[in-house]
Amino acid sequence: MKNEDVLRRTAEDYSSYITNTNIEKKLEPVNKAIDDMLARLEEFEAMFTFIEPDVKDSKDILNSILAYKPEFEDLCAKIDSTEFLVAHIKSNLDMLEAKIEEAETKLGVSDTTSKVTEKVSNIFTPLFKKAAERRATSASTNMELFKTEDYFQTTDLTQLY
Repeated sequence: MKNEDVLRRTAEDYSSYITNTNIEKKLEPVNKAIDDMLARLEEFEAMFTFIEPDVKDSKDILNSILAYKPEFEDLCAKIDSTEFLVAHIKSNLDMLEAKIEEAETKLGVSDTTSKVTEKVSNIFTPLFKKAAERRATSASTNMELFKTEDYFQTTDLTQLY
């Protein structure tokens, strides 16, 4: 009988423990944490469904950008050629400016001259009168002439349209 008494007392202890213990109250923080996690998961899912089309569009845009790479490289080459052309023209203009200043000092024209028309006539009159002398001088100026074709490839205009 001892075993039956021990068994009965154990069953009564467990019965009182279960009936006196409020399981719902003890599980309330766990249930709240689970509900919060479910709410966050639903928010994440909603956000993901909104972002998913944007990601697809972004991939399409990146792929289309890659398709334009050859044209972009061609454009960069044209920009580089234009920069070299501008540098060459600037060099020529600097050289011409130096020669004009040298001619102004030879002709006695200064920047403080009151009339601009006198400057222009003083500069150009000797140039027009002495055309033969000017041809000889231009041959010895060492100014390098260039062609724009050196900087740009000729393009078939029918391909553009």
